[in-house]
Amino acid sequence: MKKINLRQIGEKFFLAYLYFVMTWIVFALGFQSYFMYLHFSGQDEVIGKISNEITLKIDGRFKNNPDNIWYELDKK
Repeated sequence: MKKINLRQIGEKFFLAYLYFVMTWIVFALGFQSYFMYLHFSGQDEVIGKISNEITLKIDGRFKNNPDNIWYELDKK
């Protein structure tokens, strides 16, 4: 049976964290590039639609909307 080395486990967690961060950065740059493309191609209505959709889903001020992540069902 192989002995568990805590240093190797720590290195695996650190590498997983690094991969996650790098993936997030690539996603963010791709998202930003897509919005720049939309802006320079004159499709501002698409930008507004996407922005409003994200705001309605995430923003806590819209928690009466069933599509919002903060939506609370009536518990009676």
